[in-house]
This record gives sequence, structure tokens and C-alpha cells, in this order.
Amino acid sequence: MNRKSPVFLGLFLWVSALMLNAATSASPSDEREAYCFNAGVQNAWDCDLAEQSDGPVTTEYHTLKVVLSDVQDGTVLERVLPIERIGEFPLPSGETVVFLGRFRDSMKAFRVVEKCQQTHAGECSRFAPEVVRIGGRAKPEDAKDSEVQVAALDLQAKTSGDLVNVRVASLDLSDKSLDSAIDGTMEARRPEGLIRLPKTTKHVLWVDLNEGNLYVLERDDDARFRLKESMSVSIGKRGYGKVRKGDQKTPVGVYRLMSHLSDSQLDDFYGNGAFTLNYPNALDRIRERTGSGIWLHGLPKGKDHRPLQDSDGCVILSNTMVEGLGDYIDLQRTPIVLDDRMKWVGVAENETQGQELAQTIEAWRQAWSALDNDAYLAYYASDFTDRKKDLAAWKRYKRRIHKNKSFVKVGVSELSLLAYPGEQNMVVARFYQHYKSSNFRESGWKEQLWRKEDSGQWRIVYERG
Repeated sequence: MNRKSPVFLGLFLWVSALMLNAATSASPSDEREAYCFNAGVQNAWDCDLAEQSDGPVTTEYHTLKVVLSDVQDGTVLERVLPIERIGEFPLPSGETVVFLGRFRDSMKAFRVVEKCQQTHAGECSRFAPEVVRIGGRAKPEDAKDSEVQVAALDLQAKTSGDLVNVRVASLDLSDKSLDSAIDGTMEARRPEGLIRLPKTTKHVLWVDLNEGNLYVLERDDDARFRLKESMSVSIGKRGYGKVRKGDQKTPVGVYRLMSHLSDSQLDDFYGNGAFTLNYPNALDRIRERTGSGIWLHGLPKGKDHRPLQDSDGCVILSNTMVEGLGDYIDLQRTPIVLDDRMKWVGVAENETQGQELAQTIEAWRQAWSALDNDAYLAYYASDFTDRKKDLAAWKRYKRRIHKNKSFVKVGVSELSLLAYPGEQNMVVARFYQHYKSSNFRESGWKEQLWRKEDSGQWRIVYERG
């Protein structure tokens, strides 16, 4: 075991004390958080000196550590990485160590570094940003590697996470936290495919497969959805657009989160939790896509990051974010959209489409309730299937059973409309159907796929329930 010199130990204590004082003042006092930074001193991050602070360290974050050679570097740094400074201190060499951002999501911290290296290659290399841990008193198992090394870059186009830059101008995060900047930027905007959701749906998860971001959208008091959380994810090694079993691609489509697997039910490889998806769904089966076992799960134990394209098809996020995700999920009800062409739009931009399709569904319901077979069956597309019957067989079946009914009453509630990514003008409609006739009654969930044809008419290509 190597013995440290008195000079080294003195420098260790001096640096730690400086950082503790600076960081404590940078934290909101009402949260009573104390930070201890790893500034290149072995094992300094386990925060032994935090016992001298006013409150305990209970939360672990990640931050970006950069080294400035001179004062002028600060101006360049603000342009290359415009993120809040949460701590800095001088070194005896004349250089200054600066810490940027406070990330709960370790993968987001790494993606910011990757984005910096892609968009500002030369300048970013000059600062050599590293992802390091801050906060947390317990020393991790990998303390000997206390400074987390930046993962290898994925060199394919558009593989790095963005700072949720939905406008032309870049985000200025110099005076606010990353989460608050994201929230402010996304106000009054939502994914283009989010057309309509019922009041009983409080959250929806939307994954931008190109950029590797998962967004949690939450219904607010005005019945509109706003961005609640943003986190970085890893997807299939060969990208997205799953077609067959073993192709190492993540599916594109609209799914639901069906069940939760806890830490005790999983191997360490899957992190501390997992949610299963209903892949393959109805359209996947119609398209004859194969495979199974697509999950949303955590990082392998002991890891902070995986590159954007690194799974066998699952969607992977940091364990810290997995732990809190359950607060937003109503199993078998909460939708998750895996989107290959995600676009943020103003709230009003897709309301017209929603009203048009909702009116069409109402007309379909009225025609069915009136036992008007011609009008009712005209809403079904020429390539319709329920995966057992084609259009001709469906028409024969419906006309036959309608002959034996003197009346039909159909009610529709809790209607949701989500555009199906990867398909042209297709929308998933899901609603609770109340059916009552002269000789039968039933209530339950129904799912339909509606497609807008070249004529402008919406027609059903799939129905179940």
C-alpha cells in the first residue's frame, strides 16, 4: 500500500474544505444539501468532511468537471457548455477547476459531453469535460475509479442527446438548472403525435429514438400536457425499426407498460427495475414482426452510462431515473410512444386533427347504434383485419348478427388518440366501449387503428375489443 506524503494530505484537506464551503453556499439552504466534489484527489468524493456541514448528504448527482487554464477560457466555456456553474476553485498551478450542472440522470450528463464533442470538437477537447459524482456520503464499490471516464462516442449521425433544443437558438443554462431550463423551453409544446388523451390519463412517456431522450409528459390543471421529466436512454445496437427476433433494434410504435419487475426479480444486468412493453402489439403482428421481451429497464449495476445504441432492443435508462419512473406509470394504462420522427409543436397545431377524427368516431358510433349497416361498414378500409377476418368476412359477420337485434346502443368514453410513428396518417384510437343490444350487453376497452386515405376520409384498418 502506497503511503501519501504530508504535503499531499495537506493539499487534500485544503481542496476538500474549499470545495465544501463553496458548494454548500451554492446549494439552496432550505434543501439542506452539502456537496463534496471530486477534484482529482483520490477518494475525495466520499465526503468525509460533509459531517461538518449543517445537514447530511443524501442525494447523489453527477456534474461536468472542466479545467480552465486562464481567465479568458471562461468566455469560451460559457459558449461551448452554457450550463450553470455550481462550484469552482483555483489550483496551485494557476488553473481553475469548474463544475457545471447538477444532473440526477447520469446518462444525461454523458450525453451533454457527447453533444459538446460533436458540435464543438476542438474547443470541447480543449476543456476535456469529465463526468464526476457529487453528493452522497457512502463510498461506491468502484471508488478506485472515482472519476467516471467518459464513454466512447457513438460516431453515427444524430446519436447524441441534445439539451432539448427545440428552437433554433441554443439554450442558455448559465443562470438556471438544466431541468428548469428544459421545462421553460417546452412550455405550451408537446409531441406532434399526442392528439388527445382522456382526463384519467395523467402521464404519457414519449421516447425520441433519434436523439435518445425519454420525456415524461404530465397533465396540468388546464388539462394540457407539459414536460415533467427528461432523461437520456440507450436503444438497440442497430438502431430502431424492429422487424424480427434478434435484429438488435428497438421497435417503433405505440405501446403500453404492462408490468413491473423489481430489483429482487432481476439480474444485476437489468439494473434496479424494469417495465415490460406489450411488444409485439396488434400492428406488429399484422406486419408479421417477431421477437419479444422488450423492456424499459435500468443500467447494469455499477455502471453510469451506456452509449445511445447499445442494447439488444430494450430502452435503457439510469437506475436513478428508473427508481422514480413508477410514480408516472399506471400499469396497462399508461402509453409509451417509441417515435422515430419526433417533432415538438404548439398545442393548437394538432387540435384540428383530433377534432376531425373524434367527430368521425362519433359518426361511426351513431351509424352502429342506428343499425345502419351500409353507413357503419363504410368506415372500414379495404385492407381491414381483426387478425381473424378480412373486410369481406367482417361485413358478413356484422350483417348476420345485426339481423337478430331490434336495437343497439353504443357508448364511447375515455377516448385517446395517438398518431402511430413510422406509419403514414395512422392513429391509434383507444376507448372504453359500453355496448347494449336487445340480446347482449358488454363493456370493455376497444382499440382501433384509423388511417386517413387520399380522399381525406378516415377509415378503420384494425379493430379489437
